[in-house]
Amino acid sequence: MVLLSVENLKKSFADRTLFSDVSFEIRTGDRVGLIGVNGSGKTTLMRILMGKEPYDGSSFGMPQGTKLSYVEQIPKLDADMDLYTFTLEAYRPLLDLEAEEARILQKLEQGEGDRDKLIARQAVVVETLSREDGATFRAMTRSALLGLGFSEDDLTRSVSSFSGGQISKAMLARAILSRADLLLLDEPTNNLDVTAIRWLTEYLRQFKGAVLVVSHDRAFLDDTVTRMLELQHGRIRGTEGNYTRYMELKLDARELAKKQYLRKQKEIRRIEGIIEQQKRWNQAHNYVTIASKQKQIDRIKEDMVEPERDEKSIVFRFPTPQPTGNEVIVLHDLGMRFGDHRVFSGLNAMITAGQCVCLIGANGCGKTTLLKILTGNERPTEGTFKIGAGVRIGYFAQNTYELNDANTVIEELDEAFPAIERNTLRGYLGMFLFKFDDIDKRIGTLSGGEKTRIRLLKLVLSGANVLLLDEPTNHLDIASAEMLESALEKFTGTVLIVTHDRYMVRRLADRVILMTENGLIEQQDEEEDLFERIVEHKPEKPKQKEQSVSDNLFLKRKDYKQRRAKAKQELYRIEQRIAQNETEKKDAEQALNEAQTGNDFRRMQQLYETVSSLEAEETELYERLEQAEAELARIETEEEV
Repeated sequence: MVLLSVENLKKSFADRTLFSDVSFEIRTGDRVGLIGVNGSGKTTLMRILMGKEPYDGSSFGMPQGTKLSYVEQIPKLDADMDLYTFTLEAYRPLLDLEAEEARILQKLEQGEGDRDKLIARQAVVVETLSREDGATFRAMTRSALLGLGFSEDDLTRSVSSFSGGQISKAMLARAILSRADLLLLDEPTNNLDVTAIRWLTEYLRQFKGAVLVVSHDRAFLDDTVTRMLELQHGRIRGTEGNYTRYMELKLDARELAKKQYLRKQKEIRRIEGIIEQQKRWNQAHNYVTIASKQKQIDRIKEDMVEPERDEKSIVFRFPTPQPTGNEVIVLHDLGMRFGDHRVFSGLNAMITAGQCVCLIGANGCGKTTLLKILTGNERPTEGTFKIGAGVRIGYFAQNTYELNDANTVIEELDEAFPAIERNTLRGYLGMFLFKFDDIDKRIGTLSGGEKTRIRLLKLVLSGANVLLLDEPTNHLDIASAEMLESALEKFTGTVLIVTHDRYMVRRLADRVILMTENGLIEQQDEEEDLFERIVEHKPEKPKQKEQSVSDNLFLKRKDYKQRRAKAKQELYRIEQRIAQNETEKKDAEQALNEAQTGNDFRRMQQLYETVSSLEAEETELYERLEQAEAELARIETEEEV
């Protein structure tokens, strides 16, 4: 059954057309993923379907009685009821029937009204409640909330007391319990931990209705959807299959289109050569041939379609950071309490220079709190931590509260980096897709993705050599997330990332650490999957399958990451030895001067030999440094190709 039919839908803002000729259908049982770069119109399309946004051209239709439920990317909530009561509102029709049944019973007990009519109505209400899960909807509500990571105590807490991420989960629970025919979910995994994502994935697989989900979470799309749509260049395209299958088909189609386009260009050049030759002969019959060949070129050009290019995404890399000491972050029995609530305790770890460490764990285990402790925004209640020598921390928070909504984009950067000229800032903003009038937009009017790009740019300009990133891919489109991953791969400093993005972990992590309330568990080998430790029940391992394009790509990236990490470590060791050599030589030269002053000739001879040896080593070290830099550049060039 067709639940939603969209035909030639168009949406414009002033003189800009966001999209046009958008057409697709969604049938019962469909699980459709919708992707596209930030600003392509994904959220706008969802709001149009919900009747929250006007549109310009053509229409969309649904069978009468079709029920839609929508979860926004950044939910706005003004409710002062407890979590359980708030979520129960998904069953408002059943709650109304229960209230009506209670009123009927009261009237019967008090002898009010027409007894026969009341009994007849009571029978209808009871039968409807029985048919519509009236006996189980409360248990289903509780199960959904616990599945999404809420505790029993949370059920009685006021919704207004929860964080933005927890409110998102509450909205998600209410939507999926609403008995909708079609669920519209906008970035539903942004604030979910692995357990909640697994629960949501299983729920959507069993959901009897249809789902249209906007997501940048590639693993979630692979596990959940059966059809993909992409908004690109104002048009929509799609295919059967999950995200990986869509990308395989897209790359194949693009390669075929490119080959056909190049072949036609080559044919046009060949015919143009014939025309030039005919012109040189300058005979009447030659001009007949010329006209015929020109028509042939015109026909080829009519059928030529230039291969579609990807829409622009952010393009950047982090500047080469200043070196740090080898021990960057050291935790010793670190713990944190808020009143009587223990968040975590017994954290022990050492992160060394050049490492990329991915920190995973269930919601509420204290990952964000740990980052706040390391940045000085919180004080631990137990244990100690040490930040190494020369460390300059750059912190990317999960929320956007540090941005001033009243500022324009350019004002935000002016305030943060007053020493950088405005024209230079404009150039950086262009790299992050803020062009022309975009820089005069108020921060408060920007989308979640645009705010994330601003915060990433501020991180790049900070000159940090140690990056602490809290869910950095939230609100980024897939292209921008991959660009961020690429930039982090090339970053020669140290990185600690809190993330649930499995693609990011596979691509970047030198170490994977699971955080629990009782300590840290480190991944011991490449086969171990610490994500599964977060989930209560480990699923059955899938059957062996042939390697897909994405599997091969993962293996290549894994090999690249290992070789690059080794090259980075070698470069770091050489730089450290050069610094040590410089200190030793300076000390030896100072001692030599003192020996000369005191006419200690034996000491002078020893120090001359020491200085000469250090100078020879210095020359060798700089040669090795040049080779190591060239090797690292060669490896990184391989990845770019």
